[in-house]
Amino acid sequence: MSPAISVTVNGATHTVAAGVSVRQALDGAGGRDVIAARVNGKLVDMSRPLEHDATVEPIAADSPAGIEVIRHSTAHLMAQAVQSLFPGTQVTIGPTIEDGFFYDFAPARPFTVEDLPRIEQKMRELAKADLKVERIEVARDEAIETFERMGEHYKVEILENIPEERVSIYKQGDWMDLCRGPHVPSTRYIRAFKLTSVAGAYWRGDEHNAMLSRIYGTSFATKEALEEHLQLIELARTRDHRKLGREMGLFLFDPISPGSPFFLPKGAIIYGALVDYMRRLYRRYGFDEVITPQVFKNELWHTSGHWENFRENMFLTNDREGEAGDEVDAGSDGWRKGYAFKPMNCPGHTFVYRAEKRSYRDLPLRIADFGRLHRAERSGALHGLTRVRTMAQDDAHVFCAPEQVAEEIDLNLRMVRDVYTALGFERLESRVATMPEKHLGTAETWRANEAVLGAALDRNGLPWEENPGEGAFYGPKIEIYVPDALKRKWQLATIQLDYNMPERFDLTYTTSAGSEARPVMIHRAILGSLERFIGVLIEHTGGVLPMWLAPEQVRVLSLSEKVEDYAAEVAALIKAEGWRASADLRNEKLGFKVREAELAKVPFMVVVGEREAAAREVSLRLLRGAKGQTLGLAALLALLKAEPVPA
Repeated sequence: MSPAISVTVNGATHTVAAGVSVRQALDGAGGRDVIAARVNGKLVDMSRPLEHDATVEPIAADSPAGIEVIRHSTAHLMAQAVQSLFPGTQVTIGPTIEDGFFYDFAPARPFTVEDLPRIEQKMRELAKADLKVERIEVARDEAIETFERMGEHYKVEILENIPEERVSIYKQGDWMDLCRGPHVPSTRYIRAFKLTSVAGAYWRGDEHNAMLSRIYGTSFATKEALEEHLQLIELARTRDHRKLGREMGLFLFDPISPGSPFFLPKGAIIYGALVDYMRRLYRRYGFDEVITPQVFKNELWHTSGHWENFRENMFLTNDREGEAGDEVDAGSDGWRKGYAFKPMNCPGHTFVYRAEKRSYRDLPLRIADFGRLHRAERSGALHGLTRVRTMAQDDAHVFCAPEQVAEEIDLNLRMVRDVYTALGFERLESRVATMPEKHLGTAETWRANEAVLGAALDRNGLPWEENPGEGAFYGPKIEIYVPDALKRKWQLATIQLDYNMPERFDLTYTTSAGSEARPVMIHRAILGSLERFIGVLIEHTGGVLPMWLAPEQVRVLSLSEKVEDYAAEVAALIKAEGWRASADLRNEKLGFKVREAELAKVPFMVVVGEREAAAREVSLRLLRGAKGQTLGLAALLALLKAEPVPA
């Protein structure tokens, strides 16, 4: 007879026999759409046996964790369908990603979008077949033999790099895959899915390895949720900042400098307006702006820790005397001679700090820098403005005494709220990114600093969660995520706490007692990369920017040649008042001119015909959908001046 164990579900504890499944222990708790559970905090399958006392939390299909399980299981369903339709295709990895999943395959020929409907249809058949999903635990060597017999060479390579002696395999029908799980109980729980695209992908992300075929898809608990998501995807296509950037004449890209945007005059206006806004905030919040070099000797990056922890993301170069960028320096630790373009401003700012002897009276020292940064992103990762190789950040560093840290973090969190409220983002989400595998300093210092950041978010009324292992190598950070109009979350602002760089650069200040102490360094960006932020803002607004950011704020449209002089006069008057205005005097129909102004996202369209010219008035049309109205010139200027501009 099996011994009894205690199981707690929804706060109620009952006794069951050891070895019963999670499903039996739940006994219907949570409803019929429970597809997995957390046992003592760990996500597991419904069939997992319980051997010890446990707290069991049911996971519903439509919960965030449930959707994650469904998407993982849908990836398996897709792989089963692919191997059924295309025998000989090898499977590699199939993880979930934000809003969906993908699976990488090694087929006889690359997959195309034309293959997707056929694969989807086979997936529907397999889902309706209600195939039981079973977890089997086997010895790693046995799994290697099994997948070798199946011709799954990529799976064998994965298994050979797994240290555990036993591994789990999931089976559904006659198909199986190596996987940690968990998964849905059977394929009938996979009800609402869509394959969205195909792409090439190198095995293990290395361009020296074989090219695989990657199929992307998404899956939800209900058809209604899937349809809403697909509508948002379609809306995202119409709002793609690359498309709108071309239509609005904001920026361009050219293979002559991959991943490096050319901002055209209208795009430069947006860029400059954001910089000007941040500079106004700097004056209010006590930041001084500096300008630092673009290129530094590699010894700087060795001291800062970037050489050991960030070198693969840096552009390296030689000096004029021909020092090879890959020549090992005489130093025993192996950093290399030559130079690198800066990927970050922080090491250079330590030289600003130590340009003079500092006292406690000088702290906090807040310095900001819009310097250009360069990062060697892989070509496959580049994506318009949101992933580039050259950028500027609204970057700043605060050097302060340890007792000033809390107040300085609070100040920067207030700046975050000011900026995102002014720019029309209604909600912010926060995370504390914790110690990564590659890091400077001790684990004890990291844990203490992570607690400081969490306490700051609590103090400022900002709910947060942990982002394990995603801190910068020199310290933990607060990450601010901004949900946009399409329900996507963008990580933009960061506040990072760093005790390591002041140590490595031997920064000090004189205390009130006359002794020397080490300052703390706070790294901070509010918008983050200006390029990335502009891309996000364009997609969030659909290009309909706030009036103060619109590259062209007013366009005067003439109805005929007879009023060209008056139209030009109105445009000149508006420009003289400081607004960005132009006059469209072409011999075209009004509808054509209006459509072009709408495509350019001009907020104010001022129409003038013979009647308006005679009365010294205008007819106003607004991009945001308000009906036209007739105004005198003074009233028009007053309306423009009433448009809000952030302080």
